[in-house]
This record gives sequence, C-alpha cells and structure tokens, in this order.
Amino acid sequence: MEGETIVQQILKALDLHSDQLRQQMKEMEDRLRAEIQDTENRLRTELQETEDRLRAEIQDTENRLYAKIREAEGRLHQKLLDLEKRTDARFERLETKMNYWRLEWSETQETVDFLARKTLQHERKLRSRAEQNEIS
Repeated sequence: MEGETIVQQILKALDLHSDQLRQQMKEMEDRLRAEIQDTENRLRTELQETEDRLRAEIQDTENRLYAKIREAEGRLHQKLLDLEKRTDARFERLETKMNYWRLEWSETQETVDFLARKTLQHERKLRSRAEQNEIS
C-alpha cells in the first residue's frame, strides 16, 4: 500500500504541477492576447492617424490647386476683358474712319457731280456759241 500511496502522491503532485503549468500557460496566453490586442489597437490608431494626415494633406493640396485654378481663371478672364475693350476701341476707331471716308466719298461725289454739271453747262455754252458762230 505504501507503493500505492507514493504513486497516488506522485500523481497528485503531477496533477498539482500540471494545474500550475496550465495556470501559468493561461496567464501567459492572457498576457500575450492583451499585448497582441494592445499592439493591434496601437497599429489601428497609427493607421487612422496616418490616414487622417494624408486626407488632410490631400485636401490642402486640392484647395491650393483650386485656388490657383481660380486665380488663373481670374487672370484669363481679365485678359479677355482687356482684349475685348481693346477690340471694341479699335472697332470704334475703324468705324470713325469709315464714317469719315464715307463723308469724304460723299463730298467727293458731290464735287464730281457739281463739276460734271458745270462741265456740261460749259459744253452747252460752247456748242451754243459755236452754233452761233457758224450761223453768223
């Protein structure tokens, strides 16, 4: 019986020791899970912060680009307005010149008409006198 008691005590000791080992392994597993969870949480936080920074940088870049585009549009619009004003001024000057030329042309035409009438009058007089000279 003494052998049985010793075996029983050895089994009890092994059982107790295995319980302690299980407990220690369970504690190690729990610590590892906690560390893994903590590491995972830190990585997620870091990823989120990095994503937020990148989004902010992208938004900032987008805002600067839109501002530059609006600025360029403003300059282009102003240049177009200036070009339109210059074109309008040139057309007005051209219109003024055309009106002047029309007036000159009209006056020239009137002068030509006047001279043609006077020439015809003189030719009639000359014919009339030539006829009178032939008759006399």
